[in-house]
Amino acid sequence: MLAFRLTGLPDSRLPLYLYSVGSQEEKVLHRPDGFPVYQLFLSRGIEGQFRLPGKGTWTMGAEQLFIVEPEVSHEYVPHSNSKGELGYIGIGGASAGSVLQSAGLLQIEPCHISGFEIIWSRMTDLWHALNQGATEMWNTSALIYQLILDIAQSKIPSDVGVVGTGSSMAENVAVPRSNQESDQGKEALIRAVALMHTHYQDDLLLKHVADAVGYSVQHLNRLFHQHYGVTGHQYMQRLRLQKASDWLDNHPRASVREAAETVGMEVNYFIRMYKREFGETPGQGIKHRNQLQIEKDLTNS
Repeated sequence: MLAFRLTGLPDSRLPLYLYSVGSQEEKVLHRPDGFPVYQLFLSRGIEGQFRLPGKGTWTMGAEQLFIVEPEVSHEYVPHSNSKGELGYIGIGGASAGSVLQSAGLLQIEPCHISGFEIIWSRMTDLWHALNQGATEMWNTSALIYQLILDIAQSKIPSDVGVVGTGSSMAENVAVPRSNQESDQGKEALIRAVALMHTHYQDDLLLKHVADAVGYSVQHLNRLFHQHYGVTGHQYMQRLRLQKASDWLDNHPRASVREAAETVGMEVNYFIRMYKREFGETPGQGIKHRNQLQIEKDLTNS
């Protein structure tokens, strides 16, 4: 068993960091107030039941992964006849959610992991390094990112592979797992999507993304078209437009220029693309949101 290990106060500059790691044997876990960061639970031999009040109850079998989001109340009860360990990895940082989502891991149910013992051994290696004081926070950030990619690559979908995006543009796609080339392509695509979700506000070109994942623009476009039915540029543009729409939902009195600047787009181009994507200009959307708010205020007054 790996005793609970807390890494300490993270560097605020880290978008992704390791918060805690460890494992426990057959033991009830009860957290009515949730946990401050994302928790990745790994079931090694042990079987049990996770209950998230208001969300549901799931049975977790051996060699499975289950993720609980920050501050979500949860309880875990092991089956009385199971023997094994429940590993846990706490991951924090401003980009933790988007990276896990982009890797297709934020699903509200347990999933099977192939090569489970390899993933488990990497978790234990990380624990031992921390326990010996041999790994600094910046190094663990890189290790955690790689571990997320490894888990995503090892995830066994129930029918087809899924690479999540956190928006309505996500599609369920079959991910070939038959050879090394397809695995490398999947990893490159996951990294590309993660970069887009992290840097959608920046002056990020598809060439920058392709260079970062070690592919040509043409090859990366083929991967995007194969898995999402759009080019990498179209995917990034739709992501920015969806982020702008979400931002306007939370800022109904904002201007069109503010919305465009929030996602790093030139105003006139933003207006044209927004109308093409959503069927109305952002200005019309703002008026509609304001009207709904006025009607809501009158109803509550």
